[in-house]
Amino acid sequence: MLETERSAPPAGASGPRISSREVTELLLGVLRSIEPYEACILEAERDGDLEVAAFLRELQRQDLARAREATRLLKRSLEAAYVNTRKERQSYVELSAGS
Repeated sequence: MLETERSAPPAGASGPRISSREVTELLLGVLRSIEPYEACILEAERDGDLEVAAFLRELQRQDLARAREATRLLKRSLEAAYVNTRKERQSYVELSAGS
C-alpha cells in the first residue's frame, strides 16, 4: 500500500496527497513487472496449444502498453523534479547573492 505525505492536500483536492517519490516507485514497479513471455509462447506453440499462445501474446501486448505509459509518466515526473530542483537552486543562489 502506498504511504502518503502527512501534509494537507492542495485546495480542491480530495484524499491524501501522494509524493513524487511514491509515484516514481509505483511506475518503476510497473516496469519491473514485465515478464518475458516469448519462451512461454514458443513452448505453447510447440505443444500445439495455440489458444494459450494467443492468450500469452495478448498479455505481452498489454504489459508492453503499460510499460510505455509508465515510462512516459516516469519521464514526465523526472523532468518536473529536475525543473523544480533548478528553480530551488536559482532561488538559493539569488538569496545568497543578495545577502
